[in-house]
Amino acid sequence: MSIRPVDGSRPVIAPAPVAEAKPAANTAVKAPASSFGEVKAPVQDLKGTSAQHVPLKSITPGVANVAPGPLPLDSAAAQEAIQKALAALNADHGIVASKDTFVPKSVFVDDLGMTQVRMNRMHNGVQVFGEQAISVLGRDGNVRVTTGDTAAPAIPAGCDAKPQVSEKAALQVATKDFGDKVENQTSQLVIAKNADGEYVKAYHVELTNLTAGDPRKQNYLVDAQSGKVIDSWNQIDTFIKKSDLARANTAAPVEVTGSAAPGAAINDNQTVTSTITLGDDVSIDKLEVGVDINHTWSGDLTVSLTSPSGKTVTLQSRKGGSTDDIKKSFDLSKDFAGESTKGEWTLSVTDGAKRDTGTLNSWSLKATGAGEAPPPPPPPEGGADDTSLYTGKVDLSATQKEDGTWQLLDQTRGQGVETRDANNKSSHTGSTEIDDTNNIWGEATDPSRNAAAVDAQYGGQMTYDFYRDILGRDSIDGQGEKLVNNVHINRNYVNAFWDGTQMNYGDGNGRDAGPLTGLDIAGHEITHGLTERTAGLQYRGESGGINESMSDIMGKGVEWYAAQQNPAVKFTWGVGEAVWTPGTEGDALRYMDDPTKDGYSVDNYKDYPSNTEVHGSSGIMNNAFVLLVQGGTNKTSGTTVQSDVGMEKALKIYGRALTTYMTPTTTFAQARAATIQAATDLFGADSAEVKSVQASWSAVGVN
Repeated sequence: MSIRPVDGSRPVIAPAPVAEAKPAANTAVKAPASSFGEVKAPVQDLKGTSAQHVPLKSITPGVANVAPGPLPLDSAAAQEAIQKALAALNADHGIVASKDTFVPKSVFVDDLGMTQVRMNRMHNGVQVFGEQAISVLGRDGNVRVTTGDTAAPAIPAGCDAKPQVSEKAALQVATKDFGDKVENQTSQLVIAKNADGEYVKAYHVELTNLTAGDPRKQNYLVDAQSGKVIDSWNQIDTFIKKSDLARANTAAPVEVTGSAAPGAAINDNQTVTSTITLGDDVSIDKLEVGVDINHTWSGDLTVSLTSPSGKTVTLQSRKGGSTDDIKKSFDLSKDFAGESTKGEWTLSVTDGAKRDTGTLNSWSLKATGAGEAPPPPPPPEGGADDTSLYTGKVDLSATQKEDGTWQLLDQTRGQGVETRDANNKSSHTGSTEIDDTNNIWGEATDPSRNAAAVDAQYGGQMTYDFYRDILGRDSIDGQGEKLVNNVHINRNYVNAFWDGTQMNYGDGNGRDAGPLTGLDIAGHEITHGLTERTAGLQYRGESGGINESMSDIMGKGVEWYAAQQNPAVKFTWGVGEAVWTPGTEGDALRYMDDPTKDGYSVDNYKDYPSNTEVHGSSGIMNNAFVLLVQGGTNKTSGTTVQSDVGMEKALKIYGRALTTYMTPTTTFAQARAATIQAATDLFGADSAEVKSVQASWSAVGVN
């Protein structure tokens, strides 16, 4: 991807008054807690003078008098922009560009009044997979920048050959490799690059299963001539990779024990029970049950254990014979893994035949696992009355229903922010709305399941506000798309993910992680939605590392943004620190200021070949971002950057680079070019901000 200014025009960003938001009917609106609501995020105009961020209301770009957001492709404004974009490709890149070689994908007017035309590359009616050209028009209506795959090689004649493999056969190849139930499938004939970088005709197949333990939206490129899989990757991000769990918590596990000695008679054809009550709340890793029973014929007996949650497991079912006392320990670790120890456990012994007697002398429980998560931070003073797990008292908006109860649905932001209960099932299996009687969420008297929902809803609201006030964008699609959060995904699920339409949060297991509803995780996952709606960065190779890094960056941006309003929110450069390894102070999943600290990630491009996995390689851009914000030294290169650009400007630069200049296959070098161009748009080509962007990338080995 190359980025090329077409002219030297630098439009001036004119400040405009903010239109007061009007709440939807039957919606509770609580007092705003920050001046961010007035959209006063300071930026520089393109001449370097102080200006106000343009709010989300009508502006006048060069092509039409329209509000920021996507334009219908068949509209006059979009058609005018498309024609100018194609003409620029012809004039400035020598590309024979037409609607046959570049098909418009989207036309978007941003909050600077500039218009982006994003086009998919085509060859004889077949899409060239992942390749796009982007033209950006200034407020005067002239093309200022062209970028993307404008210098891509010509498609060889061999790609015009008729496929030897049918689409049906390609689907069969992919399905066999997938090896799981397919809930949804798509396929398309494309031209793609093989492992040697050569263009070939292939089928792009996507197979989806969201109800499996690990959700998958598996992408395949199947060679249309040989039927072999060229490449395969899962486009669904999971916040935590499996290898993280091995290093999650080195603290000694908590042990909980209990015993009872009822000395109870076991009579013919009757059941005797005994209970042990455990007061400690430990998530079970191992559970041993010791039983001491005297009986003249153990083949009569069925012995079972019932947990406080109501789950029953049979220890022995009328097996054995002769002199048959039961004096042994049973390992029930797998049966009760992840359950809480807290509450009443019941041992039941049933005699199923006549003429044999015995006594339940005693029994015992020994459980080991992770203890309770630390208490939430103290609530700040103020009028907020909703209690979160991680961010103290917060201020949620909800919708009152006809019966007077309240639904966890905020209708004051775009098309809504809603949090729903997945009922410990997988994504898209039927979540239910979350209700409350008095619109005070997270009270001690509320259902315990509502606690994580408060954090998820707060994260959704803060992310929407962050996009609006800092990035100048109306939700992930630019036109207010509803943000839906599902909490309580599966059981003891230590992960969170964006599934293409919704956010999904597991409850953790209490040891590796608590509920995955931290602010930076919410921002991270929702940003995967933003990336999908804009650049479409493929979750593989360098573009995958950039995809993951962009979510880390914007996730920390949401945390930073909320910290300006809520003193209980503590901003750090640790990713997921609020939820990761409860009780371990200062621990985090990743560390943006020192990516190598986790023992896995790389912080410099020279080490990229040693870790191309997307979470590990995200450290390269993560560290470049930190160096841009506050300066510092890259550990691997030893290069020091002097920069005080600050969080707000840096977030604007990276956010604009993502939405305006990146494509599905952007590399780290192209990401550098995209951020430089974004900084140029915002602050001018000769600005200190542009120089800091350049220096920060050079420090991490990207030039």
